[in-house]
Amino acid sequence: MYCEVYVDVFFVVNLISGFFVLCLTNQLLTGAANSVRALLGAAVGAVGSCFILAFSKELLSLKNGIFYAVTAVAMVSFGCSVKGLKNLILKMLVFLGCNFLLGGFLFVFSQRARRGIFTFGAITTCCYWTLYIGIRLCKYLKRKRELCCEVGIALSGKEINVKGLYDTGNCLYDRATGKSVCVMEKDSFFQLLTEKQQRFLENFCAMNMAEEKLAEEEAAFFRGLNPRFLPYTSVGCQKGLLPVVTVDKLIVREQEEERKILHAAVGISYTKLSEKGRFQAIISPGIWEK
Repeated sequence: MYCEVYVDVFFVVNLISGFFVLCLTNQLLTGAANSVRALLGAAVGAVGSCFILAFSKELLSLKNGIFYAVTAVAMVSFGCSVKGLKNLILKMLVFLGCNFLLGGFLFVFSQRARRGIFTFGAITTCCYWTLYIGIRLCKYLKRKRELCCEVGIALSGKEINVKGLYDTGNCLYDRATGKSVCVMEKDSFFQLLTEKQQRFLENFCAMNMAEEKLAEEEAAFFRGLNPRFLPYTSVGCQKGLLPVVTVDKLIVREQEEERKILHAAVGISYTKLSEKGRFQAIISPGIWEK
């Protein structure tokens, strides 16, 4: 049986499908890498497939199977920003799952996809966007159910971890920096401070700054902390002033995902944020907007 294959078309077909599979993998893993890295990984896979096509006499052989496996690992390594062996295994499993999903869609439209490279590209793109929208919808519904997270605050080499809650109604933002403001209970935040630092911040919040002078080191610390007041309104409070400080790092952990914000603005609440102590911090979704 004779079959004529154009290497350039074969390369483009593998490049398109590999790129979309890696993009879906990154979407499922919440931004494991950007689209440029996905394109690089897809190019590696397409070159590997062309190499097998050009130099292998039998497409179905043990050597080709091993080469395909190595190529898949290279695609994930280049396209998904791998960190460690466990991370590689996880991303390989997700990558294979996305391959199965996209391949299943293309199998349904296999007769039409064979009409030409442009038809194949259009059908593959539609399949990709169908899966992409489905993934985003599932993530949105999951996020609606799971609003709780673990929050880490780092300041001057110290770090504490508390329970946090995403609050879409938190529209506070720091006018000085334009950043969204998260809120933390005073008792939790004060764990990061020494007794003298706590006393100074208490005086600042009470607008009483004449009690004591600070040493040069502590003065530098509070310049970095940059305490200020933010006007706000809330249920039960028409007008108020919220003390706001700048921390070195804010870390939000949700299951396998960890995201960090440097020099985040944190408001200090003198009242409990939850009746039964379910959470000690309120996270504004706006902190991820750049």
